[in-house]
Amino acid sequence: MNPKNLILIALILIFLPSLYSQLRIEIKGGLDDPISIAVVPMQWSLQSKQDVFIHQIIRKDLESFGEFDVIPPKNMLSLPTTREEVFYKDWRLLGTDYLVIGNIIQSDNEIDLKVSFTIFDVTRERVIHRGTVIGPKDSLRRVGHKVSDVIYEKIQGIPGIFSTQIAYIDKPSAFDPNYNLMISDIDGYESLSLFSSPQPLMSPSWSPDKENIAYVSFEEGTSRIFIQKLSNAERIGIKLEEGINSSPNWSPNGNKLSAVLSKTGNPDVFTYDLESSSWSQLTKHFGIDTEPDWSPNSRKILFTSNRSGTPQIYEVNVRTKRIKRITFEGTYNARGRYLPDGENIVFVHRTQGIFHIATQNLKTGKLRILTDTSLDESPTVSPNGNVIIYATKNGDKDILAGITLDGKTKFIMPSLKGEAREPSWSPLID
Repeated sequence: MNPKNLILIALILIFLPSLYSQLRIEIKGGLDDPISIAVVPMQWSLQSKQDVFIHQIIRKDLESFGEFDVIPPKNMLSLPTTREEVFYKDWRLLGTDYLVIGNIIQSDNEIDLKVSFTIFDVTRERVIHRGTVIGPKDSLRRVGHKVSDVIYEKIQGIPGIFSTQIAYIDKPSAFDPNYNLMISDIDGYESLSLFSSPQPLMSPSWSPDKENIAYVSFEEGTSRIFIQKLSNAERIGIKLEEGINSSPNWSPNGNKLSAVLSKTGNPDVFTYDLESSSWSQLTKHFGIDTEPDWSPNSRKILFTSNRSGTPQIYEVNVRTKRIKRITFEGTYNARGRYLPDGENIVFVHRTQGIFHIATQNLKTGKLRILTDTSLDESPTVSPNGNVIIYATKNGDKDILAGITLDGKTKFIMPSLKGEAREPSWSPLID
């Protein structure tokens, strides 16, 4: 065989895992009247060739969750790059609500690029924001995501989430016989396997500073909690206790983990102090207590327990250890997660034998079912509180799916490599 062909095959084999580990978003239902926005191709003021086009990244971002309809450049009547070139009547003819123009230049340090952009409210004929995002030349996708975040926040009034990431578990497949702890940008790019093992991996959880991920591995023949540092390949094994060690979840200040241990006989909720490397027991019951989640103010922890005979969601006060039952409707409620407002939770609810993703207000107890598929589990909430991603089935394949909190936009996120489970949404990072 030609040596050049051998080299080509080797390169394909090297890069095949990363190519096929990407997620993709497929909209299954969006708003009936999405916001119309035009993102004009930005002026490229550099001598080097432009390989990544920021307006295309922004378009894909804004259309990700069905809330925006982005006008393609081929339908635009003009391609302005300055405020003086903007004629509002042209954009009103296209039914445009908002307009974005900009330019890309070399920054002063000669390493980064500077993207300057302006957002116009076409209806009111005024500028609503002028902004600048600076980033490395080789990270134009990330720069584009940051611009999208700003555009989203200025129009919708809540932070954008296009710069966030998803951690999840890729199950063994024909491409890879191992379990993989994966992270990926929301648009599926920059997909990376942090750890791979022939033994099961479970329960990824992001630290609030986005620098670490806690998870469970069975590589030692028993469950153990590890912390993976994202800045390097360092892994830290949390102090191992006899029996079950599972369900890690970071406290909002990043100083502690909540987790489930069975060292006292039954699975109970514990907290782990990362500074002193010590465990403290929070619940104590002959039933099974599991799936803890910290409240945004760190004062309480949600958990699932069968102490009433069926799985229900409870809340424990971290200081007093006083426990309160939260869910009463239905015979199965599990995997409770606080929304960022601390006033609502999302969880898995079973009704008529079918598992759905539901939300409940903690004060009123009002329950609302969001999904209509049959095997939904492991919900994770976007850091702006607007989108929920969860694990479900597409035929016989495990995939990730999502829905906006108002229930109006639905999407699926199949993996191009294998099957994905147990999603965990990263925090916002400025």
